[in-house]
Amino acid sequence: MATATVACPICNAENPSGTTSCSTCGAPLGGDAAGAFSGALPPSTKLQGGVYTVGKVLGQGGFGITYLGGDIRAHRPVAIKEFFPYGSTRRGLSVHPFGGLPASGYATTRSRFLDEARILARFDHSGIVDVYGTFEENNTAYMVMELLRGKSLGQLVEDNGRVPEADAVGYIRRVGEALQVVHVASLLHRDLKPDNVMLTTDGDVVLIDFGTARAFAAGKTGRMTTMVTPGYAPLEQYGQSVRFGPFTDVYALAATLYHILTGQMPAAATDRASGVDLVAPRKLNPSVSEITSDAILWAMSMRVDQRPQTVQEFLDALPSAEAMRAPAPPLVVTPPSSKAQPKPPSEINTLPVPAPRIPRPTWRPSVPYEGPYDIEVVGAELRWPSRCVCCFESSDTTLHVQHTTGGGFFGMFQETRGWDVPYCSQCVEHVRLESQRPGGNLGGALTGAVIGGGLGLLIGLGSAAYSLYGAASHQSRLEALLKPSCVTVGQAVTYRDWYDNTHAFTFLNGNYADAFRRENSGTLIS
Repeated sequence: MATATVACPICNAENPSGTTSCSTCGAPLGGDAAGAFSGALPPSTKLQGGVYTVGKVLGQGGFGITYLGGDIRAHRPVAIKEFFPYGSTRRGLSVHPFGGLPASGYATTRSRFLDEARILARFDHSGIVDVYGTFEENNTAYMVMELLRGKSLGQLVEDNGRVPEADAVGYIRRVGEALQVVHVASLLHRDLKPDNVMLTTDGDVVLIDFGTARAFAAGKTGRMTTMVTPGYAPLEQYGQSVRFGPFTDVYALAATLYHILTGQMPAAATDRASGVDLVAPRKLNPSVSEITSDAILWAMSMRVDQRPQTVQEFLDALPSAEAMRAPAPPLVVTPPSSKAQPKPPSEINTLPVPAPRIPRPTWRPSVPYEGPYDIEVVGAELRWPSRCVCCFESSDTTLHVQHTTGGGFFGMFQETRGWDVPYCSQCVEHVRLESQRPGGNLGGALTGAVIGGGLGLLIGLGSAAYSLYGAASHQSRLEALLKPSCVTVGQAVTYRDWYDNTHAFTFLNGNYADAFRRENSGTLIS
């Protein structure tokens, strides 16, 4: 006897009778999923002539409703975001704005909703939600996006309470990486908060909801609409004709870290301007390190010029993963003595003398170095993370690397391929200087002595001294360019070989090697 099944209205998968949700896409198989959401489309509604099917409501905000949906042509579950401003009503399937929003204002706001999709479509980064397309229907607009399974940082705190410092800082670092990609495109997110960061079941940390994102001009005052989330928005976001920049999102990024570490939303910037203190995270959660607590307070400074100006500056102020994994020093307890012993005079009112710092050799990284890293990837086009391959900071230029393979009779079958690899300008300069490194001419001195006797020796030594002086000056310029995070003075990546669409590279920066491997689904060879 055949087992009774029920077809999912979203993905059409067959499920055992009596199942409440689809085992394939998670859509509800009974009941009114939209009942708790004002104005939501009923489940199984078809859009775009049946190309998309609407399922249960995933969330509803001030500007729209997000549904679980199905893309019938692509045979995949998607998230469908519908433009539905607060107070709107639905007549049939058609959306109508509330009376306080005139038709022109509704059209303008709907246009901004579509701008969000165009903004997201510009990025190809694992930390930024993908947009598959947009369309207008039912007197409103829709955005079809990647379906993210998991929970937001806000839900994580609500379910589990405070997030351990090592995990919290790790999440923020990954959000920061995505945010830097946004800033390189001269855009601001403007609504960063725990609810807009998704932790997916695949292990990704994804930045969502770019509905308030806007372009900015570096260092200039601009006019922007006032759209804020109290507690996460800095004071400048409450104005209109004020200076905006990456530091605006830095405040919100630090506020997000504050919330997930303490379990409390930070004081709103307007309240702080009226005299309300921002309590240090360490006071609310004593397990938070002083370094992290101080970095958050710095990034949440009320004045723009007193904050980190870039996301990377803020991330650099946070403790490294290695530092947070290091065990605390053992607590030594001296047993009580029946008779106090006087201290020697040399131990009275003295401070411990710190150990001398060992200068970092310019040819090594500042952290334990385990490279090189050999990576193999397959593809006609490769995605290069927008970070410097040497120091792993934001890139602003490229350096070409190439490899020639083949050969044959007189090299007739040789072929060269190359790639433009992201670097920062400072690292490109020290790579250039390293390739032009001069050397001393002691051999010339000895040759002069053999050929010209004493006079030849003096001339040769003079030439050698001049060359050595030039080499020392060159070395000083080179060392001044090196950052603590640089892994080498020369090129940080080598294009070793290729065959058809398989490419082999050697990286010296482990962080970049891992990011490149993940972006291109590559394999770590050694």
